[in-house]
Amino acid sequence: MKSFLFSISLGLFMFNQLIAQNAIVIPFIAEIQLNDRLQMQVTATLEQKNPKSAITIYNGKEVYQLSVIKRIEDTIVYQFPAQDAEWRIAFDKDFSEARGWWVNYNKKAPVRYPIHLYNGTLELPTPGDAPINIEGKWRVAFNQGTPNEEILVGVFEQKVGNLVTGSFLSETGDYRYLHGYVSGRNLHLQTYTGYWAFVVDANIIGNDQFEGTFYSGAKYQAPFEAKRDPTIKLRDESSLTYLIKRDEPVYLNELIKLNGRKTSFNPVASGKITLIQIMGTWCPNCLDETQMLLELQNQYGKDDLNVMALAYEVGSDTKEQRKRLKNWVKSMNVNYPVYLAGSASKEVASSHFPMLNGIMSFPTTLLIDQQGKIIAIHTGFSGPATGSSFTELVDKYKEEIEGALEQDTH
Repeated sequence: MKSFLFSISLGLFMFNQLIAQNAIVIPFIAEIQLNDRLQMQVTATLEQKNPKSAITIYNGKEVYQLSVIKRIEDTIVYQFPAQDAEWRIAFDKDFSEARGWWVNYNKKAPVRYPIHLYNGTLELPTPGDAPINIEGKWRVAFNQGTPNEEILVGVFEQKVGNLVTGSFLSETGDYRYLHGYVSGRNLHLQTYTGYWAFVVDANIIGNDQFEGTFYSGAKYQAPFEAKRDPTIKLRDESSLTYLIKRDEPVYLNELIKLNGRKTSFNPVASGKITLIQIMGTWCPNCLDETQMLLELQNQYGKDDLNVMALAYEVGSDTKEQRKRLKNWVKSMNVNYPVYLAGSASKEVASSHFPMLNGIMSFPTTLLIDQQGKIIAIHTGFSGPATGSSFTELVDKYKEEIEGALEQDTH
């Protein structure tokens, strides 16, 4: 069996500091079996030896807490924050070990992966005599030379010897908090959430190239090649999602409120500048974007900016979809309107916006003026794991909103 052992980068230091400060906290290594060949290890802690205690997971620069939602005999069910996923595990009597399942409900049918937790802490592999530094930007080609070829941008930091953090940027969103290490000429990265389990295993060639395999979940894998390229950029957003009927205003009908009532939305009638988030609770990039939109709503809401979300959810049972949305709204403390707009389908989302060439990504975000016309479009989202790409994107959103609000006053 091929096993990938990963450090937790910055999260490892936060974890070790917590352990040093709090003798009650119990450290665990969580082994997640993605398939019969691929295993990932995640650092976690239990607050105390109590079946009601929360579990904290350290995912690179991201730290999040799983709360207990119920107990079924000896099995404790832990809920991921703002995600439709669970850990279902049973501890032994002295809380030194636990076994169970990671259950991901964000598919057409729930997917289960075996989990084994045991007391311990992950140790960082030795970097070698002179750690190779991969910090910077990289041109990354997945499935190169095939019809499925995709070009991404790798952005990495290497601040403490052989510790690496960063992400891959694609045209539909980033790969969130990739983290790991360089050991000799090997590069190992991973990220783990309730939705995603990504593993990168690569060999470094010289100082400006590495190649290997990207794994996602139990089945998907793609070979890739990466070359250092400080000038690499993705295609401009204007070539991805664009207006084909420039003068046609947005009008949304057949929306469902969280209470189950049907409604419609006319941006013209609102009398405000409107920012529409096209999203799904199953979409990790949408979580990152939501955090930013909450800040924009708080900053510009008083200046006549109206933020709203259209959710396209997994499945077809509207009751279950609304239940998932309610949990998401509560967990994320969302203070702007959220509507169920349909099933998790780009075709369904595209049907609501006939003035566009289509919706190619969740999330996609539209800025609409008081006449109901789209004046700015953002495809995908580069979250905080992407560093300067994220800060530049936030600045662009603010510039567009402030320009629209200023125009509105004239």
